[in-house]
Amino acid sequence: MLTKILSTFLGRECNITLHDDNTPIKGILISVDEKWIRVEEKKKVRIINGEMIRDISFSKQ
Repeated sequence: MLTKILSTFLGRECNITLHDDNTPIKGILISVDEKWIRVEEKKKVRIINGEMIRDISFSKQ
């Protein structure tokens, strides 16, 4: 997992697509660990295994 790069995007809105799902997870990136990332959605917080992520996108600022 590219923790150093992802850490620069903390607090930003993101779309995360997982390997087994085409529907993106939309939320705010709130923390990054070596293997896990935490995303705050509207009504819940998700902790996602970095190995399951296919794509992460951020809007331009």
